[in-house]
Amino acid sequence: MRTPPWYLAFEPRPSARVHLYALPCAGGGPSAFRPWTRHLPPWMELRALTLPGRPGRHREPAHTDCDTAARALAAELAGQSTPYVVFGHSMGAMLGYRMVRELQSSGGRPPELLAVAAWPVRGAVAQPDPRHDDERFTASLRALGGLPEEIAGDPGALARTLPVARADFTLCASYAYRPEPPLTVPVAAFCGTRDPVAPEADMAEWRKHTTDFRGLRTYDGDHFFVRDRVAELAAAMTAILEMRASGAAHEAERAVQPRGATL
Repeated sequence: MRTPPWYLAFEPRPSARVHLYALPCAGGGPSAFRPWTRHLPPWMELRALTLPGRPGRHREPAHTDCDTAARALAAELAGQSTPYVVFGHSMGAMLGYRMVRELQSSGGRPPELLAVAAWPVRGAVAQPDPRHDDERFTASLRALGGLPEEIAGDPGALARTLPVARADFTLCASYAYRPEPPLTVPVAAFCGTRDPVAPEADMAEWRKHTTDFRGLRTYDGDHFFVRDRVAELAAAMTAILEMRASGAAHEAERAVQPRGATL
């Protein structure tokens, strides 16, 4: 199965039986997920999202509306026959959620798991305001921990980074929570213990928005705990998938048992 044009496979695995679609945080790109490949099982292929406006797609206008972006993302996955997982960090979690909503409403193939990190279903508690001037916007990015010092201290790099970050945070600001029936897709949530954007209590509300909640896992860290917890996150998602597969196999085995037989 081809890799959708919006996604980059760092380590193609033609025999993979599951694809992991990874969606980055605001200002981030596919390179954020490059370290993930060595922590995934051999039967899973990582496909990292490259949004318009990023390197390789810099001639395309960046998305600034979350619903428009979600529809485009859902269209990219239309027709995918291989089972897949969606993992999103912060903005990526929000986009993943809206994308899965689009897929569910349009009759598209849903993921085996939606994994959301550092984004509450009701929206971010606090985030940088893209309407601020460069100095104030840069300061808010640094305070959040989302702007490496080597970029903040390099005028050229900063000039290239800020437009993308502004577009992404404009997209984030366009998100408006609306009550909807629970997803029928399994959802697992992940958060940092010191995240001002997505406090643990807010992340726990994901359980109300799916018929199959696979738990909230917390890690010592801030909004960017994901960077230091790749192995744990990969292991958690792998365990959930293996548990689902085991459960499905058990149900199939029960279905073929003669009446009155027990397992």
